[in-house]
Amino acid sequence: MAAQNIVFAGDKVALIVRGKTSAEHSPGKLEQHADCVRSNGSPVGYFGEGGEGSGYIIKAVLIGIQGEVYDLDGFKKHRPYYVDANMARGYGVVSTALVVRVSSSQAQIFDDYWRDLTTDPGTFRLLGKNCSTRASGAFRHSGILASGIPGLDTPNNLYKQLVRQRPDLCTSYSGYIGFTTEGSNTAMVIEDL
Repeated sequence: MAAQNIVFAGDKVALIVRGKTSAEHSPGKLEQHADCVRSNGSPVGYFGEGGEGSGYIIKAVLIGIQGEVYDLDGFKKHRPYYVDANMARGYGVVSTALVVRVSSSQAQIFDDYWRDLTTDPGTFRLLGKNCSTRASGAFRHSGILASGIPGLDTPNNLYKQLVRQRPDLCTSYSGYIGFTTEGSNTAMVIEDL
């Protein structure tokens, strides 16, 4: 199995769409999740506070639940198959990462957005204020995108918006995704399917 290491050194950020098996694939609305990669290579994602069952879903849709931001440690604890390529392969978690080249000021604003959201994660809702809404916010605040996600706030719609509006900056990779350290930087590892 071949793997690529993409080193983040302040010159790029990324959107990861979980459940998207290729650049062309359109996963079902409930079969996808959006995470991001900060300019230093550390993964970050937005979730609704733990829960399950029909009551949880109703509350997440109608009322909203407490939001949570996971960093690398949060992923290792709650969703290790999102940050360990071998575990992703074992669980069958295929993802597509869209790596976006950025300026140093865009990188700083993107990272600051996630830092601020970690401090005050607000309310999570399945319809708006979800993982893709928050990821879109990072791309908008940093000036990479000028507007919100067209249509429903889904990870795949955000992916398509970035590709359509910023093809000059984007490179897509699909496979089993993990993270590792390379020198003083963090690298995203993408193992082939």
